[in-house]
Amino acid sequence: MALKFKLLDVPVAIGVDFVAVMALLGLLLRTPEQLPAWLIVATLSVLLHEVGHAAMFDFYGIPPSIRLYGGGGMTTGLRLPSRQHILVVAAGPAVGLAIGGMVGLAVLAAPRLATDPVIQDLLWFNLGLSSLNLLPLPGVDGAAVLDEVVTLVLGRPAEVAARVVGVVLLGAIVIGLALVGQVAPALFVAWVAASGTIRIGGASGFNGGTKKAGPSAQLLRKGLAQEAFNAACVEMADRPADPDPVLVAATALLILTRYGDAETGFNEMLRRDPTNAPALAGRAETRRRQGRMSSAEADLQTLLGLQNPEAIAAQAAALYQAGRLDEGCRLTMAALPKAQNVVVARMLEARLASFEMTLGRELEALGHADALVRAEPGRPDLHELRALILCCLGRLDEANAAATKALAGATKHPEFLETLGIVERLSGNPTAAMPRLVDAAVARPNLPRGRAELALCQVQLGRVPEAKAALASLPEYAAGDPFVVYARAAAALADGGIDTATALLREVQRLRPDLGLRAGVDPLFRGLAAAPPIE
Repeated sequence: MALKFKLLDVPVAIGVDFVAVMALLGLLLRTPEQLPAWLIVATLSVLLHEVGHAAMFDFYGIPPSIRLYGGGGMTTGLRLPSRQHILVVAAGPAVGLAIGGMVGLAVLAAPRLATDPVIQDLLWFNLGLSSLNLLPLPGVDGAAVLDEVVTLVLGRPAEVAARVVGVVLLGAIVIGLALVGQVAPALFVAWVAASGTIRIGGASGFNGGTKKAGPSAQLLRKGLAQEAFNAACVEMADRPADPDPVLVAATALLILTRYGDAETGFNEMLRRDPTNAPALAGRAETRRRQGRMSSAEADLQTLLGLQNPEAIAAQAAALYQAGRLDEGCRLTMAALPKAQNVVVARMLEARLASFEMTLGRELEALGHADALVRAEPGRPDLHELRALILCCLGRLDEANAAATKALAGATKHPEFLETLGIVERLSGNPTAAMPRLVDAAVARPNLPRGRAELALCQVQLGRVPEAKAALASLPEYAAGDPFVVYARAAAALADGGIDTATALLREVQRLRPDLGLRAGVDPLFRGLAAAPPIE
């Protein structure tokens, strides 16, 4: 149970355990009358400490989230390289030292303030605990700094050695405080270290986790990528040893086309587990969308080299994204008879239907999609897949019904919005399609496909110069994207370039046979009726 709110657009959660522990400590050190002031100072001091971390995350372009729990606080964001991570970690104590320094200067200027309990509490939480926080004790910022420094010096993590140093130092501090009669501070220091260690899985970095995935994955399936990312950040704060929220966050950032941030997340997953198949597939796609084809191919080859059955779904998805359709179709068909359970089998069947559709085998694809929908009628993604297949077959009324069902199950999903927009445009209603395609493109601003579909709608509405400008603004590496080539063909035909349009559509059909079939029912290409066939 926690109080949740946003501070300067940063999600914050203050747990009941934080209030309980601080209240207990306050009763040991203060009178009951002084307890409310103690709790306010404690909460604000710890929160501002975490804001320091959050500000540095934001400086590096990583959205953070803050959680105050029993032993203190934690700010979570996607992992940064060691040098940057050191600055993020150090920023929290730096804020506390700055606040404590200002309070200390005020005490020097007016010594009578030194007897005020609130001033004493401000000094304790900001100067005292911030200094303590910089020491390499288990579970505090100093341990994380030591880990990163050791990694930079040795070129590899040395968490065990750093932990031994921290445990020895912690024991010395606790025993020293107890010997001079400071029992309550000694207990508090021990509690901060113990709870921090438990919270971070016993290390300053991340360990493997097996806890059940949180709501972020559910949000991702609904197409709510930003909301899924925000939820994943909170889950990372709650369960930093669990890798699942990191993967969800990275995948959400990929969907949002924030490719640099997404790659940071996938890098973190692969730092923990270099053979994590979904992370390899995600990073390969991220790099491909940045035009870094050789790096993407290296990740794909590593992924294809994995022999474990759990990697098959990621391998098939990566081959689909890379346009290696025949290879991916063969892999999926070979894996289907060996599927370990019904869930995996249906996942592979859906992927096989996607391969069949893209390869121009629309009737086979529709048969698989229909069977899947009968088995799981509540899955919006299956209705969307069926809508795309029906488009290629020219059965636009049925496609509209399927796309509408998909969107009803996930009303803000950008892919489902785009699919319904495509169906409406092909049905001769570009005015209805335009707002859906705009929303889909805005949700994924750097995705060539989204801008290409929007450009097609602009051409159909007679806004050819706008369509050409949108296509011209795409990065150079996107010029070969089949959806972009398709849109260029439509723009060329609108300007009377029949030969150019025909040549471009031939290239489209080579890259994606399903788009060649779509051209046969697309109102934009009726002018090619007297031209040589594009097959």
